[in-house]
Order: sequence, then C-alpha cells, then structure tokens
Amino acid sequence: MGNPPLLEPSPASPTEQTLDADLMVKLDELFMKYLEAICSNNITVDSEGESIHQTQMAKKLEKLEQCTEYRTFRFRIQAFSNGYREFIEREAGLTEQAVSKQQLRNYLHQQHYISRYNEDGKKAKSKGHHVWNVEAKKISRNTWWFKEFVRRIATPPPKAVIGVPYEWTPTIWDPQIKAPKVYFSSEWLPPWLRWENNALRGLPPPDATDCNIVVVASYYQGKELCHLKTNFTVHVVPHTPSGAMFMT
Repeated sequence: MGNPPLLEPSPASPTEQTLDADLMVKLDELFMKYLEAICSNNITVDSEGESIHQTQMAKKLEKLEQCTEYRTFRFRIQAFSNGYREFIEREAGLTEQAVSKQQLRNYLHQQHYISRYNEDGKKAKSKGHHVWNVEAKKISRNTWWFKEFVRRIATPPPKAVIGVPYEWTPTIWDPQIKAPKVYFSSEWLPPWLRWENNALRGLPPPDATDCNIVVVASYYQGKELCHLKTNFTVHVVPHTPSGAMFMT
C-alpha cells in the first residue's frame, strides 16, 4: 500500500573499478586471516608505526580480554587499510599492480564484516575520530568468529494506543553506506493504518487488535534497486484516563 517510489539511482563513481570473482575470493580469505591476526594482538601497527587499534584504557582492555561473547573492536581507518594492503602483499604477493588503491578502498568499503556507520546513519566515531567497527568472538587462541553486518530496518514500531493518533517513522541502517533515501510500503495494512510521507499513521479504533505487518523498504545502492522486507507486530493497548498503558 502506498504510492510508487520516486527514487533515483545513486551516481556511479567515475573511478569505480571492479574485481574479478577469483580475486574477490582470494581477498576474502586474506581478509579473515588479517582480522584474526589483528584481533589477536592489541598492539598491532602498520609499517609507519601507527596503531591499528583505537587506544583503550588498560582496565577496559583487560575486561574485554575476558569477554566470552562477541566484543567490538574499533580500528583506526588509515592504519587498518594500510595494514591490510601490507598483509595481502606479504602473504599473497598482491601488489598495487594486482589490486589498485581504488579497488582496495572499494573492497573495504563494501566489506560485510566492517561496520562503518551507526544506526543513526552517521559514521562511527570513537574519541572524536572516525573508526571502523568489527564484532568478534574468541573461540581459542588466535581463532575468532566474526559477525557479518547486514542492513535492516533499525527502529521497531511503538505500541498503538486506542483512540490516540499513531505515528511511526522507520529508518534503515546499512553498515556500509550512509543512510539512503528510502521508500516504505506494505502490501497489507489494517483499515486504520496508512503510509503517508514515509510514516505509518492512523487512529486505532475501539476494536483494534495487535496486527502483523510486512514493511518493504525500497532504496538504491549504486544502480541496484534493493528491497528489504521485515515482519513487525504493532501491539495495540487500551487508553486510560491517566494516560497510562496496560502493558502486554
């Protein structure tokens, strides 16, 4: 339900360069090895002596070392990129003739194991500096599991109160790109709900009940039109004179 999306593809970069499939596979293998190496050593530096890890207090670092769940590594972008360039040349002989600076930059910017943006659509920061985040769980010495970041609708719908105007403005989080211009729609909605200017609005009637809806987010990533479907439940609660809600 809703009007057709009025979206335009993002302009292609004039310097965009693609990598062939075999080289991508090789870079992916090397990238996971690189992550394991730098996550296993908190004092890793690039060839210029620049720390790859964002500096952390000793007590916090010690606490993180004892963590048995996924933890967040914050990496300094330039040192991380330099370190990976040096790693692929050292481990596989991939010089700039094989993988150019622009190709490597594009590869890292599209790497699903790196989160470059927060849920608010802004670049990740730590101590005033932009960083790249990696989520990792230690399995054994020098062995890690890494969490793949996937785009999703970041904000769940609030509860609807009978007789009170309802509004929900969802947003998309894409860890690799700035929050894109997006169009939201649904194939079905209860009679009291409607999409209006990318916000779900309505007035729950006395007989309104919880409803399951499918939210479709349409947006461009480069020239590719992407559709992201997510199931949500809009919970309906009664209105009381005091304004309180009976929570379910």
